[in-house]
Amino acid sequence: MRKLLLPFVLVLAGCSGPSLIVVGEGVPPAPAIPELEVVITDPAGAPIESALVAFGNLDEAETDGSGKAVSEWPRSSLSIAASAPGFHPGSIEVLELPDTRVVKLALDPVVLSGVVRTADGHGLPGVLVSLGDQTVVTDFAGSFQVERVVAGTVEATKASYHESSAAWDGEAPTVSLALEPRVIRSIRASGPSAGDDERWGELLALAETTEVNAIVVDTKDESGRVFYDTAVDTAHEIGAVSAQYDPAEVLADLRERDIYAITRIVTFQDRYMGAAYPEHAVWDAGTNETWTTGGGQAFMDATDPASWDYPLALAVEACELGYDEIQFDYVRFPTDGPVDRAVYDGPNDQAGRVTAISSFLTEARSRLNPMGCAVAADVFAVVFSASGDQGLGQKVEELADSVDVISPMIYPSHYSTGWFGFECPNANPGPVVARALDDGLPRVTGPAIVRPWIQDFTYGCGEPYGEAEVRSQIDEAEARDLGWILWNAGSRFTEAALDPAAE
Repeated sequence: MRKLLLPFVLVLAGCSGPSLIVVGEGVPPAPAIPELEVVITDPAGAPIESALVAFGNLDEAETDGSGKAVSEWPRSSLSIAASAPGFHPGSIEVLELPDTRVVKLALDPVVLSGVVRTADGHGLPGVLVSLGDQTVVTDFAGSFQVERVVAGTVEATKASYHESSAAWDGEAPTVSLALEPRVIRSIRASGPSAGDDERWGELLALAETTEVNAIVVDTKDESGRVFYDTAVDTAHEIGAVSAQYDPAEVLADLRERDIYAITRIVTFQDRYMGAAYPEHAVWDAGTNETWTTGGGQAFMDATDPASWDYPLALAVEACELGYDEIQFDYVRFPTDGPVDRAVYDGPNDQAGRVTAISSFLTEARSRLNPMGCAVAADVFAVVFSASGDQGLGQKVEELADSVDVISPMIYPSHYSTGWFGFECPNANPGPVVARALDDGLPRVTGPAIVRPWIQDFTYGCGEPYGEAEVRSQIDEAEARDLGWILWNAGSRFTEAALDPAAE
């Protein structure tokens, strides 16, 4: 057996010669361990940074800014699980290493849906809803949806309402909140009054010492004048700027005293715009010129969307400056003058007028609510008591869904003999305000707040207005849980009619 074995061994040695280790040769490198790249995204394919990825029992890693994490491939199937704040966890089973050595895993976001309502159950549009670092705006029905969120406090804010919040556990699919309206008790400062240090100081003192908690400051008045050095170029181009006050100083004074800040913008009556842009103004078919009221004031054509741009630009600027509420006055069709000769781009029947006004106000709210400002409209008091739009384009039922605040101008002196059964309505201020509100409130079927303008001036039949006359109007608004705004052209108010400030 030994003689036979030797040749066999020699043959084997000869065959295996090339694999013999020779001193001085390098050791061949071990084969590289393959790696698997995982990309974590949302359903739209956007990368998710800082997601935690678990590679079976091997290791864990966080994704980088491109949503990527890498691990060694174990030469067998691999279970991958991923989680990230604001997303539902996800997993995937990789049975074999793909040729690209890349797999993708999409995580579904955590979605919270909800609704914000008024105290009486109306869905409330234009509410800013915040959770964590995300803020959304409720839609027309008061609904909202927030994505990629974690447990926390849901906060709802809207100018003219008290804030509300609700704890969310991160699991419940829906949440509901309700907002209570603030009762705003206001006076009004004309542009010159806001710019007169002494007069402005008196108005601030009135708000500090009485129940007044808001001031309406004129941005633009009935003549078309703009009372500060606006950044809206159009106002300068048409010569409308008559700088009386610094809005930054005015707003700082109001903020310091926790006074709700409203600004009034006269909308479509504007002699400066009518002269500069007759193509966007109401036209007079009789004179073939810009139509004017009996008092010589031009009106911009509310059916022409180009006429909206200027007042909306002033409104956006006012909101940026820090006002809480933008109040549009003269947001209507003209009624004083030769209206039978007035020519408009759009229809001048009731449907056309109402559509034009409500469309303008809806556009204003779509711009201003997301910025945090409420939108108010001043309306003739007659539309609270009479059917139809009275030629104004103002209809209570439409306005209730177009604005946040409706302010009917319920001035007893403006009612003619016979209204509400009174020979002299002006001599019956409390009952007139009561009747007007009771006529209109049931027709406000949307979420709008009603806050009437009431009379603090003497005009027409009856006795001069004083403490009793002004207070009787206030009491009727308060009896219906409403706020109010006092009108006096010179911004001089009957202090004795006001309750003292709450302790």
